[in-house]
Amino acid sequence: MDLFLLTTIIAAALVVFIAGWLRVDLVGLLVLSALALTGLVSPQDALAGFSSPAVVTVWAMFILSAGLTRTGVAHQLGQPLQRFAKGSEAVLIIALMVAASLLSALINTVTVAAILLPATMELARRSGRPPSRLLMPLALGCLLGGPFTGISTPPNILATDALRNAGYAPFALLDFTPITAAIVAAGIIFVVLIGRRMLPIHKPGPSAAGRGDRSSGASYEMDSHVFAITIPAGSPLDGRTLAESRIGSALYLTVVALQRKGVLMLAPRATDMLQAADTVIVHGQPEQLQRFQGDQHLRVEPLGRLDALFCERTAIVEGHVGEQSPLVGTTLAQSGLRREHLVQVLRVRTAEGRTLKHPQYHRFTPGDRLLLQGEREPLDKLVQSGIITDPIPIQTGPLRNLRGVSKENSDELPGGDVHFLAVRVPEGSVLAGRDLMDSRLGNAFGLTVVSILRDDAMVCMPAATEIVRPGDLLVLQGTERDLELLQGLQELAIAEQNPELLAELESQQVAVTEVLLSPRTSLAGKTLADLMFRDQYGVSVLAVWRKGRAHRTGLQDLPLQFGDALLVHGSRRSLEAIARNPDFLVLDQSAAQAPRLEKAPVAALIMLCVVLSAIFGLLPIAIAALVGSTLMVLLKCISMDEAYRAIEWKVVFLIACMLPLGVAVENTGAAQMGAEALLAVVGDFGPRWVVAALFLVTVLGTQVIPTAALVVLMAPVALTTAEAMGISPQLLMMTVAMSASSSFASPLSHPAHLLVMSPGGYRFVDYMKLGVPLTIISMVVCVWLLPILFPA
Repeated sequence: MDLFLLTTIIAAALVVFIAGWLRVDLVGLLVLSALALTGLVSPQDALAGFSSPAVVTVWAMFILSAGLTRTGVAHQLGQPLQRFAKGSEAVLIIALMVAASLLSALINTVTVAAILLPATMELARRSGRPPSRLLMPLALGCLLGGPFTGISTPPNILATDALRNAGYAPFALLDFTPITAAIVAAGIIFVVLIGRRMLPIHKPGPSAAGRGDRSSGASYEMDSHVFAITIPAGSPLDGRTLAESRIGSALYLTVVALQRKGVLMLAPRATDMLQAADTVIVHGQPEQLQRFQGDQHLRVEPLGRLDALFCERTAIVEGHVGEQSPLVGTTLAQSGLRREHLVQVLRVRTAEGRTLKHPQYHRFTPGDRLLLQGEREPLDKLVQSGIITDPIPIQTGPLRNLRGVSKENSDELPGGDVHFLAVRVPEGSVLAGRDLMDSRLGNAFGLTVVSILRDDAMVCMPAATEIVRPGDLLVLQGTERDLELLQGLQELAIAEQNPELLAELESQQVAVTEVLLSPRTSLAGKTLADLMFRDQYGVSVLAVWRKGRAHRTGLQDLPLQFGDALLVHGSRRSLEAIARNPDFLVLDQSAAQAPRLEKAPVAALIMLCVVLSAIFGLLPIAIAALVGSTLMVLLKCISMDEAYRAIEWKVVFLIACMLPLGVAVENTGAAQMGAEALLAVVGDFGPRWVVAALFLVTVLGTQVIPTAALVVLMAPVALTTAEAMGISPQLLMMTVAMSASSSFASPLSHPAHLLVMSPGGYRFVDYMKLGVPLTIISMVVCVWLLPILFPA
């Protein structure tokens, strides 16, 4: 009856595992419950799995692995791969598989694949190869090197624990290394010489960035709004900072990266300098750039007689803001000075004598001094209505070069001397039919349209609502620098599109993510300009999602609303600060995690001590891993919350719940029956045939059964067979461990395969082409080498 009950439980578990009806950890809990309720194991044995050294080692290694990742150690280990970008494909594959195999010896296999995925995408981009030629070798390298040490994979840990529990000498930390090294070498040789010809040439899937496949990326259609522009030689933008270039404010574009001499700088600062031949990666609408190109926008013409006409009709006056002035408490935009009173503010100086560099954000106070330009009649009305007091006329020179005559006034105008430029609006210009406010010549370029010559009539200080017509001659006022920048922006053109640009927007320290306004926000109704968002929060807003659509232009002046989602790009450290701000909710918490680079040496030292203590037998591996994970938290390489999140609880519960199944298999005689069946088929042919049969049964099981559950199920059979044949139990347990890790042939057999499936554009058959031969090679190596390493 006991054997019947056990067979029923195992069969039911296998059916549910294969069908995928329930989570694997829930299946484990059901198996544990069934074993305890049927009396196949005692209550003590049923719960013993949760205190098993194997389980402790597994969850402690998850924490240690997360500590290496969180401090940037793992990322830095993958960076040297980029030096192989110019090598042949064979060299690239060797470097990638060796790096993945070695990293998998210390770090969780899936974590290694996730860490090296962006580096591999960068390798593919730099080498000009499809990602599908490199991503599968990456996944296979991770799987091949996974069993390198006794603590690197759950099958190794469980196999060691099974030997210990059975009273045999357990595996040492490096007992797995020789056979794994042989399999890795054979696997790399196969992939380079033969398997490389089977690698597909696919276009990457829609989530080729690996990290850029979040739903937000698809919703915001980022792949069609990220493009590059090149700074031409001799451009006026050469030597200007990003802020001075006005690429963002004038063209509604957000600079997300700079590429200079092959080096990519993500999330550049506003103070970073542009150089000729730089590639500027931007987010926005390409048509915003195209509308300003060449003479399609404006044509420069001589000033001619505009000089005399303008000087006759306009004046410059300096006035004070009085106590009773309606300007008090308002900003420039709210004052209506240009819109309603048709005068231009050239400079704002506070009562203390400080000239404001950004007067648009200043709220006027009594005593402020304003330098105003306009026709005499509007200026007189400002004085009569008490808007300004104590007007002082400022003499002006020729229109081409305007400055105050006194020493005090020689620096009155921001940026130095004010220059004028006459530009013609050609037929078909994007400005034709738009009003001056829509032209954004003032807000974007710092230029003021001081007059329009139309049909021999001059409109001085035109209102913001004045419609620009084809053939109009506009007189623009600004500094020489502003006028040069306008010319420089007109010379920009979109560079050849690179499909991998989106993949480059993120790195270890920079991320793209979505931020929501929280229900407790105090920012509703305010614009990004009011908040000085980039200066205050250190990130750029690429788009605003509102009512089912993404807004990309005019974001600075768009009042925020509750429910808005902001797509932001910036340093992870800045995103961490935003995540702590009650005004925001960061949707992807992993994006708001800056690496603790200062703790990298500490994390590396802790991991080294854990490995060395296990190698030299100073501590049991479970205790060494437990102490190491504790030190990771204590020394702030990782927080306690991050440690809990790092643990794959599904794996931990599955192992803890399935361990009693091994006890039940042993107690009911099922292990004896399995061993007898194995011996009946291949026992007469010697140990190598037993190794081959055991490997084949286990590796077939890995395609449908979780490896941890499979090792627990096969361990009693292997140990009983070894005892019956009088051969080394270590030989057969090593066979079980290595075969359980040889899950190469199906994308469903390991998460590392699934991770690269979409970026590489792989199909199921692609995995079988390489995976099946690689599994056979692994089996051949084990059958040949294991009896030598562990003599029967």
